[in-house]
Amino acid sequence: MRRLTAATVIGNTIEFYDFNVYGTLTAVVFGRLFFAAGDPALGVFLAFATFAVGFIARPVGGIVFGHFGDKYGRKHMLVLSMLTMGVATTLMGFLPTYAQAGAIAPIALVVLRFVQGFGIGGEWGGAVTLMIESAPERRRGFYGAAVQTGNALGIILATGMVTGLFLLLPPEQIDAWGWRVPLLFSVVLVVIGLIIRSKVEESPAFVENKQAEATSRAPLMETLRYHYRMVLLAIGMYVAVAAFGFTQGVFFTSYLVNDIHFAAATATMVNLVAAVGNLIATLIGGAASDRIGRRNAYIIGGALVIVGTPAMFAAGATGNLPLILVVMFLTGAISGFVYGAQAALFFELFPARVRYTGVSVGFQIAAVLGGGLTPLLAATLTQATGSTAPTAVYIAVLSVVLIVCTALAPRVMRAERLASPATPRDTKET
Repeated sequence: MRRLTAATVIGNTIEFYDFNVYGTLTAVVFGRLFFAAGDPALGVFLAFATFAVGFIARPVGGIVFGHFGDKYGRKHMLVLSMLTMGVATTLMGFLPTYAQAGAIAPIALVVLRFVQGFGIGGEWGGAVTLMIESAPERRRGFYGAAVQTGNALGIILATGMVTGLFLLLPPEQIDAWGWRVPLLFSVVLVVIGLIIRSKVEESPAFVENKQAEATSRAPLMETLRYHYRMVLLAIGMYVAVAAFGFTQGVFFTSYLVNDIHFAAATATMVNLVAAVGNLIATLIGGAASDRIGRRNAYIIGGALVIVGTPAMFAAGATGNLPLILVVMFLTGAISGFVYGAQAALFFELFPARVRYTGVSVGFQIAAVLGGGLTPLLAATLTQATGSTAPTAVYIAVLSVVLIVCTALAPRVMRAERLASPATPRDTKET
């Protein structure tokens, strides 16, 4: 378990570093370097649009990697997803800017962002499935949360790298070459991750199903036929968390720079503090799900999201940096708590024979609707109304959906388990 924990956490950290370094650069650099927009607000809008492209690719990656992961094994797909992500991120570091290559620059950026999204689409479901299928049943929440810490660690690494560059280099050098450094650094991380992941073993659940010839021949078709209701509930259970997390990590950073007029290094430092709160609370949320139940912990987290969003915007509007840092640490902790409880909860929604596919499709579609579109929607609403209140209301509505879907999940899960093909492993888990 120590080796597997290290492999999944480090791998997840690297993948989320790659994905989030793009988001951080989107908030502070890409708008002016890759888009011919004299209006800074329009440049940010277009940059957020390309940010969303990565999320659109995530369900596609989840379907492809999930299919082969349920059919041929979790381990190999996790190695391939990391390689896909690392190549795309590294190539971004070599791209010319709009001033150097015209329209080719943003087009190439969008293509590579799509490849990034495709790669990370297979990461989360595979890492969670491999880890928890190998973990002691009574500690599924904790080990699932350990995987989830890769998200916060990736954000800390990405944000810390960008913040350090803004502190060390003048803006002219950032625009000239400094923005490339975090992207090219991905090469080092991916090599380390591939070495570590190549040494882990396949999950016992998959090996058992494989030996019993009980793996699914068509995981996606089986998931959509027997578990479509659970996929829909999983989407409803996660979309608010994704919306809250990426509003906090991407839109709020841009808001501090463009509306509150913070320096870019200060704004990214705020995001770094939120990520630290997220990291600590992720393990607490996972441990809480082992003690008080997955649903209870997740519903508590969803309720906290409702109050977290307006608190974040209210603190930001004051322009008071110490207050913003405290509130962002707390909002990061809210996001981490619910995220920590999520892994084991989603794991238990689907049987082993289609688990990689089921959790990936539900999670990644919600990531599109919540994470990919919300920063774009928040930027549009704020520009149109001059207020962040509509965004806070929007996330509150999504949080109510989270609570309702989580409450309904056990009843739907029992009905689907009775109707779907069963394996010895699934029967034992039930």
